[in-house]
Amino acid sequence: MNKEQMLDLLRKNVIPALGCTEPVTIALAAADAAKAAGGEVKNVEMSLSRNMYKNGMSVGIAGFDKVGLEYAAALGALIADTSAQLEIMDMITPEIAAKASALAENGSIKITVDEDARGIYAKAIVRTTEGEGLSIVKNGHVNIILTQKNGETIFSAEEKTVSSAPSPLESLLKMSFKDIRALACSASEDELAFLMDGVVMNQRLADYIVNGEGPGIGLGAALKKDLPDMMGSGLIPRVLLRVASATEARLDGCPYSTMSSAGSGSKGIATILPTAMTAQELGKSRLETLHALAFAHLINEYINASVGKLSAVCACAMASATASAAAITHLMGGTDEQIGFAVRNMTGTISGMVCDGGKVGCALKLSNAVAAAFTSAILAMNQVGLRPTDGICGSTPEACIANMGRLSSRGMGDTDREILAIMLEKNC
Repeated sequence: MNKEQMLDLLRKNVIPALGCTEPVTIALAAADAAKAAGGEVKNVEMSLSRNMYKNGMSVGIAGFDKVGLEYAAALGALIADTSAQLEIMDMITPEIAAKASALAENGSIKITVDEDARGIYAKAIVRTTEGEGLSIVKNGHVNIILTQKNGETIFSAEEKTVSSAPSPLESLLKMSFKDIRALACSASEDELAFLMDGVVMNQRLADYIVNGEGPGIGLGAALKKDLPDMMGSGLIPRVLLRVASATEARLDGCPYSTMSSAGSGSKGIATILPTAMTAQELGKSRLETLHALAFAHLINEYINASVGKLSAVCACAMASATASAAAITHLMGGTDEQIGFAVRNMTGTISGMVCDGGKVGCALKLSNAVAAAFTSAILAMNQVGLRPTDGICGSTPEACIANMGRLSSRGMGDTDREILAIMLEKNC
């Protein structure tokens, strides 16, 4: 990967998102199908991967006061416009909200699980007064691969010629952490300046809870009240408060956008805030902060590609908090060996944290994972690393991530099914 490819990858994957990305993807698929069909929406059928269903069923919808996949599908079908992409929920009007509630509550929206689908997958069929539209989103939260009207294909991404050249992400996965850090640090301040937008955006999201603009479930408020007495007012408790608050706000339907990373707003929070706040605490320059942010985002991409963006494990913890641990170690002046220690320490700490869907409770998972990131970095700076023989740890950071990916993709399939079964069996 060269610098231009790196910058392209960052620009495409560090983008604003309004609300949890799974309901957003469901809304996008429904919007694309409804737009193709034209006319007034009559009913919607959605077929989702197990992972999409699990991650979206309990999470708040930005700009809307109800929770549920049926509402997300109804909102998208009524918006019928995909131009805003991950910020599609910003197009909700009071009229659309009222109509969506009616559609979802009168049985016009049907959601099923496609057991053969994996990862990011949403298929929408929208029937209207003018016909039937179909849309499929796959392998990326805004990656529409097929659009049809009355069985006739309007758009198909699969018809594109496959290039023999590796994609930027494929090139990234062939690199060592040492080379990724060197590449991130080769960019200029002007080239990386756009990454600072994510710091401002995600701090604003944290302010929503910390400053009392939105109540959430009281998680951030409780931490603000008692965390200083228990842990003091140093960097780590301040980061934990703001990560928890930003995540609580995002997943409870806060009307502010999040800067995402690797396709997820929560991953953006866990990647950006610990890195940026550590840089500020250590008195780092703007350029040094940007280099650390770029490094964190790239490692987040790397780990997500190995673990899977939607799986049985919490990638926000395993990928994004581990990326923060690497970036924090870098900011503390760590060597490549010490960054490897930090990654190994995270591998032996938070690997296996399950993903039981997107919901406000993810704020607790992220704050705990970020606490582990700081612990792992501090230990690494003191030449303390878990032994490569410990559990799923490896001798290199690359081996650690490969083992994380193996655990996620091959080791926890039954876990994922049981998690969804438990969620569906509840009557609350």
